[in-house]
Amino acid sequence: MKKIITMLFFLIVSMTLSAQSAGNLEGKWIFKKALNKKVDDLGRQTLKADIIDKMTFEFKNNSEFIAFAFGQNMNGKWSFNEKTKSITLITSEKEKFNLLVLKLTEAEVIFKLGLGQFLMKKI
Repeated sequence: MKKIITMLFFLIVSMTLSAQSAGNLEGKWIFKKALNKKVDDLGRQTLKADIIDKMTFEFKNNSEFIAFAFGQNMNGKWSFNEKTKSITLITSEKEKFNLLVLKLTEAEVIFKLGLGQFLMKKI
């Protein structure tokens, strides 16, 4: 179950960056909206109950991250590849995830993981 939760969390966080720098990633982000058009009723219920305005992700300037999802805290190291516009996350459990950044501004980030696209806002 924890692995599924971790995968879903990192699904929400994946994306490609559009001409931005890793400096804009630093800070704390909160999940606001799934941008996928095809989300079933169960998916919408899960989003409302467990994710929207609850899931957070913090990128620190020392290459560490802290995340809160589904009532669980996660942490590890992160790095940003300017060329591929992707974030690599390595959790404290040594799980590795690559996230694609579709859009990054000082206030918003849109991540893509698999078929999912997710909007997070800086808090």
